[in-house]
Amino acid sequence: MNMDYIIKNLYNSSIKEGNDFYQNLFLNTDINGVTDPYWKEALKMFSELSIENKNTLFKIIEQVQVDTVSNVLGILDGVVTLGDQNIDINMTIEGSNEKINGDLQELFLGYDEEVR
Repeated sequence: MNMDYIIKNLYNSSIKEGNDFYQNLFLNTDINGVTDPYWKEALKMFSELSIENKNTLFKIIEQVQVDTVSNVLGILDGVVTLGDQNIDINMTIEGSNEKINGDLQELFLGYDEEVR
């Protein structure tokens, strides 16, 4: 298993599938069937947006997803501190002693730049 495979699949499952989930949720949920006050409020706000602003909202959601995954990868790489501490994490894939973290954040953001 190589890093390209890991990054592409992480991106697809975290960003693309996540974005599809939220788009489906906002576009296809009947507000009358929602009991959660937060989602009822979110769906009401969404229904009042223009098509252009709905598209902008989905882009914002996607960017937040990318930023969140990137930050977690930065922690795993050791380039982003966790609280006030640097934590040395050594990640490997089962069956191999080769360290896979160190460039995850950079590879992830590079892939994001390629596909967006």
